[in-house]
Amino acid sequence: MKFLRHFLSVFTLCSLIFSTSAYADLQLNDLGFKQEELKIDPEIVKVQQERETKLKLHQKFGLATAAAMTTTMLLGGSAKSNDAHKYAGIATGLLYWTTAYFTWTAPRPDTVKDSGSTKIHRALSFIHVPLMAVVPVLGLIHKNNDNKGRPSSGLVKQHAGLAGAAYASFMAAGLVMYFDF
Repeated sequence: MKFLRHFLSVFTLCSLIFSTSAYADLQLNDLGFKQEELKIDPEIVKVQQERETKLKLHQKFGLATAAAMTTTMLLGGSAKSNDAHKYAGIATGLLYWTTAYFTWTAPRPDTVKDSGSTKIHRALSFIHVPLMAVVPVLGLIHKNNDNKGRPSSGLVKQHAGLAGAAYASFMAAGLVMYFDF
């Protein structure tokens, strides 16, 4: 035990001596970096700030879209008796495409490569983006058929199933980013 105490004392003393004296005057130039290499390009900073702003808005609108989409899904059963599902769907669509706008217009430097959760998040968008383009149109056709007393057939009949697939893939895309694989 005495040996351990002496060892820790010497170790602490040595680390204090070396950390304050030997490395006190260490500069980045001493590590092989040239001053020109350390300058930050203001254009890169501007692009990065725009990217960060748009992706943060993408996150916030994504959460609002998730809430609106959940509401729309819950109101789906009442679509024949009132228009609440339709209006919730319109709000969801507006929020969804606003969310998409922010990610599509965020500048993406060539050095940025998708990996991990971002790669899965982007892959899931290839499912929910086309579905979010088709599902509202199918819902409108389905509602018009109901109002005219005609049965829906073909792809129009699949409105609820496709909406469920869009919902599941959208929520999975959000959860993937939350849990960060």
